Amino acid sequence: MAFIERAPGESVATDRRVLAVAALAVLWLITVPFTTTDSLTGLILTGLVFVMLGVSWNLLAGYAGQISLGHAAFFGMGAFVTAWLTTPTAGGFPESIQLPVIPAMLIGALAAALIALVIGPIIFRLSGHYFAIGTLALAAVIELIMLDRRDLTGGATGYYIQADLSLGEVVSHGDVMFYLTLIATIATVVITYLIVRGPTGLGMKAIHDDEDAASSLGVNPLKYKMYAFVVSSFFAGLAGALYGHYTLYINPQSTLAVTWTIDALVVVILGGMGTFSGPIFGAGLFLLLDNGLSAIVSGYSEAVEGILIILFIIFLPTGLYGLFKEYLIEETDGSDGAHD
Repeated sequence: MAFIERAPGESVATDRRVLAVAALAVLWLITVPFTTTDSLTGLILTGLVFVMLGVSWNLLAGYAGQISLGHAAFFGMGAFVTAWLTTPTAGGFPESIQLPVIPAMLIGALAAALIALVIGPIIFRLSGHYFAIGTLALAAVIELIMLDRRDLTGGATGYYIQADLSLGEVVSHGDVMFYLTLIATIATVVITYLIVRGPTGLGMKAIHDDEDAASSLGVNPLKYKMYAFVVSSFFAGLAGALYGHYTLYINPQSTLAVTWTIDALVVVILGGMGTFSGPIFGAGLFLLLDNGLSAIVSGYSEAVEGILIILFIIFLPTGLYGLFKEYLIEETDGSDGAHD
């Protein structure tokens, strides 16, 4: 007997047992800063950032069918705009624009979304592989511009962010950032769930499956691509703002590095592209592989990780969610539930 039974089109997220497991996971996460070491808290915070990156990238690529390789640009711009507002003098701005961390992070995320809103109508003139290459080129251009503007970004050396949020000796800066990241991750997951389960999500799935057929039925492809692109960029920017203010250091070469895009892509592939819970599972597995292999095979960890990911794509193309669905979820009729 399957652990979960569902009707066609019904999401597993509405199952009471799944909700109970999710609630227990959140309760456990709340205790993390007080029950683990600082390094483990930081590791789990990084995992939450991967969840935000994976879920946001999956909205654009998995649901709207637009494979973007420029996610790192929005992650980095969210981090830099937030840093300019919390530490304006380090970026050459007047001290009068200084803002508290939380409003600055929201503005940083909105700035990333605004960039997507401006370039979206241009970049969506490309499609398929050309769109992927175009977004990769866009990210590279933004990184080069930011690296060249040493007066704004500190150039190759970057700069330190002055935004210590520690509350006395009991609650450290890392603990406060952990809770902010946890709240942002939950918001990212819930808002994305509401989008993909609503009419906008149906529009995205329609253009993902067959853009021409959807267009002939009155669906505006550009509208839904833009919606996915802007929302995806907002959450990527928010993830960058949180991570930058956790480390309290920002640098164009690391903050805008293409590795953030690759990590988001791998998280989604491991978990299951086009599935809602896939990126959440994928982030956990990616974190385990990324850190566990370093302890076991040392310098060969990246090579082994790459081989494992290739094997995953070949033998488990639906990701961890596909495995979960095969053994624990039973459809009540013949529906395949393509986009869970």
